[in-house]
Amino acid sequence: MMKVGVLAIAGVVLALGGCSLLQPEQPEYRYWEPAVSPDGSRVAYSSPVGEAFELFLMELEGGEEVHLTRNGYINWGPSWSADGAQIAFVSQRDDNIDIYVVDVASGEEKRLTTHEKEDVNPGWGPDGRILFNSSRSEAWELYAVDPESTELERLSPFSAEP
Repeated sequence: MMKVGVLAIAGVVLALGGCSLLQPEQPEYRYWEPAVSPDGSRVAYSSPVGEAFELFLMELEGGEEVHLTRNGYINWGPSWSADGAQIAFVSQRDDNIDIYVVDVASGEEKRLTTHEKEDVNPGWGPDGRILFNSSRSEAWELYAVDPESTELERLSPFSAEP
């Protein structure tokens, strides 16, 4: 009897409150995946621009926005370097999802990975390398890439691939 009551309440909540999975229209993804700069003065985030999803910076005091990437691709997952000079991010280009880095001052971008499988979730490590997940084997694994040399290292100890 108690289980039926809980299920009925859950059904009413979904119907009245609206489960986003059941709603035909989703809210627009603006200011998506915010990442605060190391000095705490700015936030990097993704927002739609036409058919693309670009990276932006916003001053936390004053709200001034800067359109950082202008490449017309789907970019997301910003992660600041320790010195605040670069941002690692994910970009979907040429039917592939890879890790890139952008220089905050110049806007110059550099592709760091080129594997046909997905490379996502970049985050800067204490040694200056960018750690990320990749689906290069039958399981998601942990990798590191040097943003200068693009030298790659698999960090996950359990893999079917060498």
